[in-house]
Formats: sequence, structure tokens, C-alpha cells
Amino acid sequence: MTKRAVPASSLLSVLTPFLILGALSQAATIPPALPPPPASLPAPTATLPAPTIEQLFGLPNVRQPRLSPDGRKIAFLFPHEKKMALGVFDRATNESRLILRGEDESIFSFFWKGNERLVFLADVAGNESFFIGSTDLTGKKMLRLAESQRLEDNLTGTLANIVDELPSDPTRIVVAGYFTDNVDNALFLGGAAIVAKLNILNRARSPALEFKESDRTVRLIADHRGALRLRGHIVGRELIWEHRADDGATFREIARHAYHGYQEDWQPLGFAEDNVTLWLISRQQHDRGALYAFNTKTGQLGDPLFAPTEGELDDELITSPGKKSLLGIVYETDRRHIHWFDASRAALQAKLENTFTGAEVRITSQSDDQTVKLIWVGHDREPGTYFILDEKTGSLALFKRSRNLDPAQLQPRRPISYVARDGVTIHGYLTLPAGAAGRRSPLIMHPHGGPFGVRDSWGFDHDAQFLASRGYAVLQPNFRGSGGYGRKFLNQGRQQWGRAMQDDLTDGVKWAIAQGLADSKRVAIYGASYGGYATLAGLTLTPELYRCGVNYVGAADLEITFKQRGEDAYVQPGDFSYQTEWVGATAAYRAATSPLNFVDRIRVPTLHAYGEKDPRVKIDHWTRLEAQLQKHGKTYESVSQRKQGHGFRDEKASVGFYGQLETFLQNHLVPEGNVTIGQERVIESPTTPTTPTTPQP
Repeated sequence: MTKRAVPASSLLSVLTPFLILGALSQAATIPPALPPPPASLPAPTATLPAPTIEQLFGLPNVRQPRLSPDGRKIAFLFPHEKKMALGVFDRATNESRLILRGEDESIFSFFWKGNERLVFLADVAGNESFFIGSTDLTGKKMLRLAESQRLEDNLTGTLANIVDELPSDPTRIVVAGYFTDNVDNALFLGGAAIVAKLNILNRARSPALEFKESDRTVRLIADHRGALRLRGHIVGRELIWEHRADDGATFREIARHAYHGYQEDWQPLGFAEDNVTLWLISRQQHDRGALYAFNTKTGQLGDPLFAPTEGELDDELITSPGKKSLLGIVYETDRRHIHWFDASRAALQAKLENTFTGAEVRITSQSDDQTVKLIWVGHDREPGTYFILDEKTGSLALFKRSRNLDPAQLQPRRPISYVARDGVTIHGYLTLPAGAAGRRSPLIMHPHGGPFGVRDSWGFDHDAQFLASRGYAVLQPNFRGSGGYGRKFLNQGRQQWGRAMQDDLTDGVKWAIAQGLADSKRVAIYGASYGGYATLAGLTLTPELYRCGVNYVGAADLEITFKQRGEDAYVQPGDFSYQTEWVGATAAYRAATSPLNFVDRIRVPTLHAYGEKDPRVKIDHWTRLEAQLQKHGKTYESVSQRKQGHGFRDEKASVGFYGQLETFLQNHLVPEGNVTIGQERVIESPTTPTTPTTPQP
């Protein structure tokens, strides 16, 4: 990791807030009417130019700003030399400066440890094995805490995940992983993985638990002291929750249930300040989930604190700093909602929402004394604007917009619903292009990834706005198996890859046509991850429906989906398996809807994009699929990025993909007329393989 000077003018243009706090109201309390948002929402018009690909998919102006515990500084990520770097803004001096940048990686996330130090994670080549480091605010005292995976399919050196940030402890975090004292000479990971409290100033470790090789641990929870108090692990087909009073004590079972895989009977969220009360979501009596407080001393589960009557409970608790009090919990229907337990916090939220009418408002961080808050405001045509609310001075100042987009260039995403062929109601979102009223538009079916427990939500969607700005209607159904509608609805997607889940997409296309929204001769399907699988399934199982398809990091072969390398070494016959439980119980069942087996049925041009470092959908899916496309002489384009993972995070790779997508759709989903299938055109865009670099002191 290199610290490098940046011209002050360039930093100020990117990072300086538009309003200075001292110039605003000096009232002792928040005024009854907060200042209006700087950009009111004009009605979208068809005359404005479409946003560029760079505006939509380039690196954002700012990402993840977080207040220091004393509220005097804001750390943030910002673009620097085509990567995300770490910077800090001083509220007193109104100045911003660079702390750290990566050589070959972007800084992915960070958090404060005290007021003078940060812990950060860096993404190396999209492999989702993050480098972890700590730094002071100058970037001169940077310490390596854990490495990224260095070699393909081989774990080397000190490798760890963060279990708990321990906000109340300025020097330690809780981690789980493998550790070696000589990273540069490490050839492999020796010994067992451990859970430990890790000192971010000197790397000193205090082990709390050593894993057995056969352990299948799914959750670890520490209390506010950093003691590892709760663990959940799979034994056979059951999930067992165990608790202990302190590090070194014996874990004792407190609950067990059949392992679900996505929405468990118990979902612990964390300890309250007393380190006795454990907040958890239970679905044993409530399909949509209910919030409970579990007393770890008595073993008593109290009455439900809240259970939504529609939608589904989220796992996002809203608490005061240090979790001294429970303020609220999030649940979601067609939009995000909060059930409040604290009247004053509910009143503040109402005041903010009245100020930013129609927008979603979140307090993303706050000072320990709760007088300074960082507020995010966004909606379906605004990807996010950050404000600083100072309750001592009664001021609300604009910090920074995440992207420079004009809402008038963009289109509303409205909730919709339709009834599938078997009577199940499917909810989702529809984005229409400008000028769509009274005419049928070319339609893009855009299923989400996951698939299980994941959902599309209301708000800004980069893909939907990009496609709508190019003249296409975009339909995003939350097909059965999606999250957000209760466990019964999720379970209806079990083992329905290419079956009922795919029928929900087909029925969505037919609904849009019947509503007069879509042109039946101009329908495409485009999705990523599971959405990429759904694209391939749509093109092979319902080839008459689509005029072209775009598969972005999609699973092509269900026989290797949810199948990890080396898994057979520790999974015993009869143990829980995602592949058999959620994809298909037998090889024959999976083969019947595996797109790889039906490539000969594809009738239309396709575009495929994969990252060779993808840890989720291995590149094997693409190599097997491409061989079949060539065997059957199919028309296709492809891009394979050697240094990207599950989605292209690198700006050049991302912008390049969407440029290719735009051209592909222009060629094969034309605004008017019939689709012409042209000559086969294969596009390869590899990057020169290099050894990923890791941050340097």
C-alpha cells in the first residue's frame, strides 16, 4: 500500500462539502423544517441526453463515508488512479487528504478504531479473500494484519475474516482464520484455524477458539468485551447453537433445529450492552420472522418484540452507540420500513423523511455522543447523497453526492405484481423508458442473482436506469425463492432451478405483453450470477420467448453449482448439501434443467461475461459452456477477464462490459423491426496475468 501526494485542487474538487457547517443555522436544536434537498426531483423528460456509461458504472465520487467516534472527522473511499483509495475529511478545517491507496487493488471497506486509526479491507483481483490492514490517519503507520489468498486454489500466509469490529475497544478486533508469523516464507497454511482477539497496533493475538478440521461453523458472535460467546455449527443435517459465559468456558447447547440453509429457525443478531441479552430473529412461530430477546443466563426466550404483518423482517438492528439501547428494526415490503422502539428516534426519522419527501433516509453513522450524524438520502432516481447533521448547532450540510447524475435523466422504478400460472403472486419492479406511455417497448427481463433469500428492492438500480435510458423497459421480478416475502415463499423455490422459478420469469414476460407494455417480438433476458443461469435457462428451455440473451457470470452446469473443491473430504453421506437440498436431489434431476445440456436449442445471439478469479461461479462454467456453443455453431460474443471475480469491480472492465452490452442490444434488440442474426463474432478481452500485489507499508 503506497501513500502518495495528490494535488490539493483535485482532492478539494472531489471531497470538499458544498456547504460549510458554520454558515448554517446556529439554533440549539434541529429546526422544525430542515433545509430542502439541493436537487428537487423534476419530472423525467425525454429530451435530456441519456447518462453515460461512465456516469453510471464508473467509480463513485465517494463511498462508505463514516464519522469518527468523536464526530470531528469523516473517513471515506474515493477514486484515485482508477482504484478506490482511503481518505479523511476534517470538519474543523474543512480539508480532505489521502491516507492510503492500493497498487493493484481497491480498498473495499473500512471502519474506525478510536479517533486516530482505521482498519481496512482491500480487494485483490476479485477473489473475495480480502487483505486486512490498519493505519493511522497519515498512512505512514500501516500494519499488515492478514493477507489475501495468493495462489490459485491454495491458501498461503495469514488469512482471516473479521468476526467483530469491537467498536468499544480501540485496539482490538475479533478475527477467525489462519496465522503464520513469517508471511513471506509461508508455503502453506499449517495447523488449525482459530478465533482470536487481534491487536491492530502490534498483531498480538489472544486465541479464543481452535477449530477442528471437521467443524462446519456457520456463525460466531462475540460480546462487547470481545469474548466469543456464541457459535452455530452444522452436525449432519442440524444446526446447533452453543453458548458459553466467557472465553475458556465450555460451550453448552441452547438450541438445535433442522438446518435450512437460508432462513434458520433462529438467527442471532448480537448481544445487548449488558452482554447477557441476545437479540435474535426467530421463524419458529412467524413465517416473516419476529424479533426476540433471549436471556443467556436463564435460557428464557421472551415474548416477540416485533413481527411484521407483511413483507419480511430484516436483520438490520438500529441501536445507540455501543448497543446501549435498541432503537428500531428494519423490515421490507415493496419499500424499506423501520419499526421504532424509541419515540425520539422515530420523531427524528419522521422529520428527515418529511424534508426529503419520497426519498429513503438512513443514518449511516453517528458520533458516540449522538450529536453528529451522517445521513444518506436516495431514491429510485438518486443513487445517494450524504449530509452532515449537527444537532448541537441545528445544521444540515451537504457532504457529497455519490454520483453526478441528473434525476431528470432517469426513470421511476415502480412496484408491480402479477399472478403466476399456479396462483402464486409475484412482486417486482418495472422501469419504463421515457415516452413509453401508449406504446409497447422492447422488454428486458432482468432476474436477480442469489437466488435464495436475495431480492430486488426499491431504490436506485444502475442496470435498470442504464437499460431504460437506452429505450428498453426493464422487468425485475422477485420470483419464488426470493427473500422478503417469508420463508414459505422462499421454500417454494427449493429445487426449482429451471422449473417453477423460471416459469415465474416466463409468466412475467407474458404479463408485460398482456398489459400492453412490451412488444412480444422484442424481448431479451439479461442477468448476473443466478440471473445468468436464468438467462441460459430461458434461452434453452423457452427459446421461442427471447430475441437475445446476456449471461453475466452465470452458472451453466448445475452439476458443479454449489459444489466446492475438496468438499467431499469433510462432508459425510447424509450431511446437509446445498446442491442436493436447493438445486436438485439427484444428478438426473439437475441435468434436466442444466443449460449446458441444451445449448443446441439456443436460437438467438448471446453475450457472455466471466471473471477468471470468480470464487462463486468458477470459470469452469464458461469453459464448458463455450465448448458447447462452438460445437453447435452458435452465434455468441464473450468477454473473459483474468483479474476479475464475481462481477467486474475494476472500472475499466466494468465500463467495457456495459459498452459491449449496449452495442449487443442495439444490434439484436433493435427499437423497431425484426431481429437479424448476424455472423458469429467471438470477442476475447483477457488481461495479462500478473501476481496480485498486496498493500505495502
